[in-house]
Amino acid sequence: MTNPLLTKTTAELRASFASGESTPNDVLDATLAHIETTNPVINAIAFVDEAGARRAAQGATDRLRTGRALSDLDGIPVTIKDSINAVGMPWRHGVLANKDLPMSTVDAPPAARLKEAGAVILGKTTMPDMGMMAAGVSSLYGITRNPWDLTRNTGGSSSGAGASLASGIGFGSVGSDIAGSVRLPAGHCGLVALKPTQGRIPHLAPSTMRSAGPMARTVDDLIDLYRIITRPDARDTWALPHEDTEDIHAPLTPAGLRIGVMLDMGYGPPISDDVLHVVHSAASHLRAAGAVVTEMPPIFGEDPYPALDRLFQVRARTEWESIPESRRSEVLPAVADWAVPASNYTAAQFSRDTDAVMRSQEIVRARTAEFDFVISPVIPTVGFGAEEVGLNPAQPLGHCSFTAWFNQSAQPASALCFGFAEHMPVGIQVAGPRFADQAVLRLTKWLESAREFDMNWPTEVAAEKIGVLG
Repeated sequence: MTNPLLTKTTAELRASFASGESTPNDVLDATLAHIETTNPVINAIAFVDEAGARRAAQGATDRLRTGRALSDLDGIPVTIKDSINAVGMPWRHGVLANKDLPMSTVDAPPAARLKEAGAVILGKTTMPDMGMMAAGVSSLYGITRNPWDLTRNTGGSSSGAGASLASGIGFGSVGSDIAGSVRLPAGHCGLVALKPTQGRIPHLAPSTMRSAGPMARTVDDLIDLYRIITRPDARDTWALPHEDTEDIHAPLTPAGLRIGVMLDMGYGPPISDDVLHVVHSAASHLRAAGAVVTEMPPIFGEDPYPALDRLFQVRARTEWESIPESRRSEVLPAVADWAVPASNYTAAQFSRDTDAVMRSQEIVRARTAEFDFVISPVIPTVGFGAEEVGLNPAQPLGHCSFTAWFNQSAQPASALCFGFAEHMPVGIQVAGPRFADQAVLRLTKWLESAREFDMNWPTEVAAEKIGVLG
């Protein structure tokens, strides 16, 4: 049986700490025991920093005994993605060829903020090679499995974050998102996640496309994490100023809001009937609460994805070329082979593709600007097999059609489970204008409260379940 401490929310843990019913040490002990029995089945944790976690938990236990909590996350176990540097932990980027790199000697902004807040960083979560695949398959880590059904994919690239949280490991996780990489695992695994406005959550290296993003089981838990990791960091040249988050936990009432329902990007895999039903259900709840809900026409008249796919290929090929030549064959073929054409692209082609993507991002911004918020699927289907690299192996990020463009337009977008099909979670995406991160979170919280079901997490991921794999 799962320790009941691991089924609590962060608010419930804080209350338990305050009453003396439990301590951060107790929660860490329960979490480490849960990792020991669960991770061999789901393969979500890439590295456990037990010594560092125990130091952090003991420090939090000592502080809380005297009422000196550093933050709402003081003593709360969390994880960070393999791609986020943290002192004394490995950075492998999901690639087998990187397994012998030295331990990190710097804390990236999300890790630094978590440590300053007293959070207990358990360690690192798995990811696919270079983060360039929206699936839980890696040359280094192998297959990360979805706790709801071990034969199904977690999505990616924050694959281990999705699987670990859904199985009850940790109370929040920081992933990164370049085309949907926190929202997609949230959609596959029944979680909540946020891809913020670019710069809202500082990260390294600074990027106008990739963002660090929080993931959790509930919106309130997500907000607790968001409030910590959004604190500014001068090392990120795009970092935004500090924001007031005093009212962030208050749900945003939909009455009077203009809500667009985005069901057709004009390209990409069609939405399955099951996913369409879940998005329509969310739209119906918003309409019933007084929102003005309008189905949007297709966003694009022509397929914009080839230019974006080529930019992704260049990114992957550049990283592939940085690996010693003798080890390049260790990169997952699904990523390495897909990126091969980039070796022949010219600088002029790259410039033309960049301009084309910028034109497309302006189309997304302009079409969504007609509404206060836009809801859509996270992924167009319920999911795919654990061993698969996506819906189309030739384009490992090709099924990110509903998520990828909000990275380009810099708009905040959340993911929330709003239904089930085939016994699997189905997520919706909530997007808003730039800098409206808090409003997106507050509307997501309202939608969470409007769901007509309770989440029953698959925390009992026992070793015998591996039998379903045959």
